[in-house]
Amino acid sequence: MVVGASGCGKTTIYNTLTKALSAVPGEPQYEITRLNPKAITGKQMYGCMNNLGEWEEGIFSQIWKRKNAKSEKKFNWI
Repeated sequence: MVVGASGCGKTTIYNTLTKALSAVPGEPQYEITRLNPKAITGKQMYGCMNNLGEWEEGIFSQIWKRKNAKSEKKFNWI
């Protein structure tokens, strides 16, 4: 998680780090997936139990599963 005041360089820092790590020869590429937790509720983000007692996945867990699939050849930051 990158936290800081507006305009302090958070985006520049993680973009620079991503490019630098991806430039290492013989190492996998890095990819950033951005989420805005203020745009959705906690239940939408992480998931919740429905009225039938079944778990409904949230957006974060769906992205986590897709990005951590064995077929994925990149390191992913969410």
